[in-house]
Amino acid sequence: MLRWDHLRFRNSLYNKKVSTMDYSSRIRRAVATVATVIIAGSISVVPALAQSSSSEVLDGGRIGGGSSQLAPSGFSTDPLPETDKEVDLNEYAGFWYQVAAIPQPYTLQCVSNTTAEYTVLDQDTIGVTNSCTTILGNESAIEGTADARSNASLRVNFPGVPFQDPNGPDNYRITYLEDDYSLAIVGDPDRLSGFVLSRTPDLSAEQWQKVDTVLEERGFWPCAFITTPQDGGNNGAQPVCLKANDLPASSTPALSSAD
Repeated sequence: MLRWDHLRFRNSLYNKKVSTMDYSSRIRRAVATVATVIIAGSISVVPALAQSSSSEVLDGGRIGGGSSQLAPSGFSTDPLPETDKEVDLNEYAGFWYQVAAIPQPYTLQCVSNTTAEYTVLDQDTIGVTNSCTTILGNESAIEGTADARSNASLRVNFPGVPFQDPNGPDNYRITYLEDDYSLAIVGDPDRLSGFVLSRTPDLSAEQWQKVDTVLEERGFWPCAFITTPQDGGNNGAQPVCLKANDLPASSTPALSSAD
């Protein structure tokens, strides 16, 4: 009886140890991801905070944000151009994966699975639900609305988030959109935030190279964009400029020339 109790006690300790190791492993992976984002994103986050005391966060702090103001000379300081494509909000609505974004301190809690879901409320308004998996493994979500200001520019607001003016200038501009609405590149007019959105959790090698090219064409610095880990897709965080160059790709991009 004493021996059996002793074995049960040892098994209990072993199970607790395994459970603790599994939890510790999850924490280490999450911390590693956050550290990568901090290091890679520090080149872009600090100037954004210095320039924007009102913290004009595109999505209430759940998805991206930051700045590319330390970009090499030659990158545009003109307002981010809208896509020339006629945007149909009904087609644009639905579920999107964030596959890359310019990071900022408000998003350090998000380590993976950052997504956005858009629902058409009327011809000029869409509902917005942004979510992510936090460093503790929990889901964080925030809801808001986006009002269309022009063909490809909207004003996104989140109730309860301070320093927001519903009547302020647009802060969500679609600068690139695939013909089949499978991929979009968006940001605010000053490029303090930027996001690469896809209907799938990862992109092909050719698509990453195309995204890298389009970001440069739109006046962004691709190295300021950090890839977003997604279940079933990309599993690491690294600058898009490195992601695009590390992957083998054919000379012909898979994405169309739609803009």
